[in-house]
Amino acid sequence: MEEVPPFFICPISLHIMKDPVTVSTGVTYDRESIHRWISLYGHSTCPVTQQPLIDQTLTPNSTLLRLIQSWRAKNPSTSPLATQTPAFNVSAVIEELKEEANTRPPVVRFKSLPKIKALIGEDNAIRYELERAGAVSMVSSLVLQTQLNHDSRETIEDAINLLCMLKPSTEALKKVAEQNDGELIKALSAITSQHWNYRVKIEVTHLLKLVFKAVDEVHKSDLPSDLFDGLAEILKDQNSNRATTMAALSILLEVLPCGRKNRVRVVEAGTVAVLVELLAEGENNDRKRCEAMLVVLDCLCSRAEGRLALVSHPAGIAAVAGKLLKVSNAANDRATKVLLMVCRFCGVVEEMMVVGAVTRLCMLVQVGSNGKAKERAKEMLGLHVKTWSKSPCFPLHSIVL
Repeated sequence: MEEVPPFFICPISLHIMKDPVTVSTGVTYDRESIHRWISLYGHSTCPVTQQPLIDQTLTPNSTLLRLIQSWRAKNPSTSPLATQTPAFNVSAVIEELKEEANTRPPVVRFKSLPKIKALIGEDNAIRYELERAGAVSMVSSLVLQTQLNHDSRETIEDAINLLCMLKPSTEALKKVAEQNDGELIKALSAITSQHWNYRVKIEVTHLLKLVFKAVDEVHKSDLPSDLFDGLAEILKDQNSNRATTMAALSILLEVLPCGRKNRVRVVEAGTVAVLVELLAEGENNDRKRCEAMLVVLDCLCSRAEGRLALVSHPAGIAAVAGKLLKVSNAANDRATKVLLMVCRFCGVVEEMMVVGAVTRLCMLVQVGSNGKAKERAKEMLGLHVKTWSKSPCFPLHSIVL
């Protein structure tokens, strides 16, 4: 029997397509499979490319259908459901994982984990089938089980790596993360601050970014100090790449609005000092990164402990003021919010003049820029113009209040 041409196979079902249709991303699927993906499971992305399906029209691929029909006429013995034989059977591997998880004493390395990794490869359709078979739930429970019982660190590392490879849907992540009062969140949070392989900490950070976007607010509040200690270390680490730094900042942005305890613990972890030093780095004007750091500082400075941490750092005021008119209107907005809060409550009037913050506020008023930022700059200048105007450095000629 002639081998089935790979482009005859539906990427979701792995069966020869009976009614091939093409979606807006240009990928062709069997109509029944992609309809179930969109309508039954509520997905809005292309399974193969992960790009959004803005237009969910299913366009018949008549040319491919004729090719399939012609090929089948020459190969009549081929089953309509003939598939590419996968390296492993999905359901069988999941059952094997369940058996291994229930074995006592537990095995040192789970033999089924490499099999699931081999199944995944770069195939998004296989990820979908694994998720349907319960792989996300099983691997998540494996992380919890092995950590709570102090079992093999290698198994936990393998399980975390596999969770990342599975790229769970929002629905699957929400389900496993919210179980047992957020037990998985606590376990992953602990890993960020413990003596683990650096790669594992990075993977956990990216996982938690997705988790906190998926779970309800109740699971984002009163989080353990371990998490914030770990995030501060990751932000501080010069080996962290931009994606990892942004993942850590994304977690902070998700959880800081959810309760005072989170903000207190972030400050106690030394995060303010870390952000100040990152902002103060030369040529560090990465727009998204700067904006995210300033939003975090804005949230932290809404509390007295956050403001104290900022003004206690020798470069705190200078680092924030240094981003005015250098990054974006959004950065101007956040930086002026932070400066206004410390200007009101922390007695930094003289320091603002010394580090050039006042000059930048005058420039901000002069150039117009973002409306809210300009109004805050005017407010600060109005509050302290009498004090600042006594300094020979004050650009009196340039200010219009």
